[in-house]
Amino acid sequence: MIVDELTGQLNAIRARAQQLVSDLTPDQFALRPDHTKWSIAECLQHLNLTAAAVQPKIAAAIEKGKRENVTSTGPFSPGPLGRLLMWIAEPPPKFRLRAPRNIAPHAEQARPSELMAEFMRFQDGWQRLSQDSEGLDQNKIKVESLFPGLPRLRLAAPIPWMLAHQRRHLLQAENVKRSITNQPLVAKA
Repeated sequence: MIVDELTGQLNAIRARAQQLVSDLTPDQFALRPDHTKWSIAECLQHLNLTAAAVQPKIAAAIEKGKRENVTSTGPFSPGPLGRLLMWIAEPPPKFRLRAPRNIAPHAEQARPSELMAEFMRFQDGWQRLSQDSEGLDQNKIKVESLFPGLPRLRLAAPIPWMLAHQRRHLLQAENVKRSITNQPLVAKA
């Protein structure tokens, strides 16, 4: 995926997240629609925890590719596994998945402004990683396993996958907002 396309997606994600929280009270931010569903804060915290776990692994693969001078102009493909992961993550949700423990939200919540500031810093991180990967052979460079049981991925796969994952959880958070403010739910993004 080219940097301009990823930048457009990141800008849309930033705007969507800001719109999501712009008129919420701290209580609404942390309110669960029921005990089995995440709050808006938990959706954002999950995205932040996921970025904190994944971004360093992508950065390490990029650095290794630069050190070893593994370059190409593309085109690049996320590969079959990358495409499958993007399809699963892209809204609307096809099925429900349990978040691995290391990226599941904690009971303790940060203040909305802190959580959003961290979310925006991670968006800057995704932007930096997409720019840093330019000129590298994103088909040959592999990113170490991002989660237990998941094989290594081509460098072309994780960022688009994670942006689809963000859209999925932003939709989830938007539906939480609709349910706690009595607005109709939306099935897709």
